[in-house]
Amino acid sequence: MTAISWNRDALVSKAPIAPSERMSPHADQIHNNYNWKSDMQPFYARATFMKMGPLALLYSILFNSVLRILSYVPFNSLLRIDPSTLHPEDCFIVPNSSTPPIAIITGSNTGVGFETAQGLAQRGYHVILACRNRQKGLDAVHKINQHIITSCREEDESKVVGKASFLQPLDLASFASIRSFCNSFSEKYDSLNILVNNAGINSQGDVTEDGLEMCFQSNFVGHFLLTKLLIPSLLNAENTYKNNKYKDEAGRIVNLSSVTHHFAPSNERIHPNDGSSDLSENNGIHDKHFWLGSSTPGVSAATYRESKLASILFTIELNKRYGGGGEKVMGIRSVAVSPGSVSSDIWRNESALTQKIYRMVYLTPQQGSSTSIAGSIGNLPIDAIYLQPYWHPFMRRMHSAVRSFQRSYPLSFPMFEMLGPYIGHSVSVPRLPTDGCGGYKSSGQLWDACEGLTAE
Repeated sequence: MTAISWNRDALVSKAPIAPSERMSPHADQIHNNYNWKSDMQPFYARATFMKMGPLALLYSILFNSVLRILSYVPFNSLLRIDPSTLHPEDCFIVPNSSTPPIAIITGSNTGVGFETAQGLAQRGYHVILACRNRQKGLDAVHKINQHIITSCREEDESKVVGKASFLQPLDLASFASIRSFCNSFSEKYDSLNILVNNAGINSQGDVTEDGLEMCFQSNFVGHFLLTKLLIPSLLNAENTYKNNKYKDEAGRIVNLSSVTHHFAPSNERIHPNDGSSDLSENNGIHDKHFWLGSSTPGVSAATYRESKLASILFTIELNKRYGGGGEKVMGIRSVAVSPGSVSSDIWRNESALTQKIYRMVYLTPQQGSSTSIAGSIGNLPIDAIYLQPYWHPFMRRMHSAVRSFQRSYPLSFPMFEMLGPYIGHSVSVPRLPTDGCGGYKSSGQLWDACEGLTAE
């Protein structure tokens, strides 16, 4: 195990960090079109998150009960609560050939990741399941492939379908495992059409073999390294649309985030030992020192929430650096998605009673995969960097000609992202750091911190 020798006091140094300045033409267009009012909104504290949960549960139960009662009238359509449809003409073309487009999905042997893998395989993709456990990965591959064979017999046998496969184990808590996986992939495949950074844990306190905080490395830093090593393969890919008025793209990257990103303030460190909050030491900025603190064992007990905010900022930085590839190919496009509150294996360490309650009120893994699938293959609006699956009471004006992405919401009260009426997928405005640039400075400093952590 490699020890981390950062001094805790140094992590809250007020010395400025120069952000990355490189910006692609495509990212510049996103920046100019985006509603940066989110930059004016503060993050919520941990205590607010704990209070908001019961309120969200009550709201969800009451609202969904009313919708069931009124289901015999077109009430849902009037409020635009009907689930969104991902129309085939709004998705990447999957050619009927012996070399189908390739997708990698981390944590795909179970839960949302499994449903995402199965959904993409059914649409014609060769999906590589990237999991820690070889046997569980192989079992999931068999299950997906058997499902595809059965569905083809029941539907149209001429339909283009893909398959699932297992390359080798991938442990995101090990940089060595990540590098080995990427080397094996590069030796076997020339390009990568879709990368879904799905895997995640919600337990904290352990330390990885690389000396980092377990939750933050498994949820984010590991995905950072995986993505960076696969960038050449993503740039070699070409994703095309049926409608030639839309530009082709290189690879697509989907980063799993969560409603908890609203509750990751930079001026509140929750200490792991006693759960107390410290508002005095940090400089109030999501800067390089903040992210190094998230990676360091013993500094923060809010690393799950911080990892989900990092996923959104990582999305912004990827678009900034790799979003422009000339006239023919736009370059890589990245989007962050929230699956919603899902009853999945991420809650396996909770009590049996808690898991039973979650199954009653949370989304199914299949429902939770809707944002990941839409983010993986859909023709995203130019300003879309975050998708989430719940209905919100207020719509945002949007100028998108794409039928599948007509529903868009402004930055809203986090309760509406916790629970509520399920609508499949919608474009929403995330909460971003108040760095004066809509998260652009913070995303650059996150990237700088991770490059140092991974030596890449």
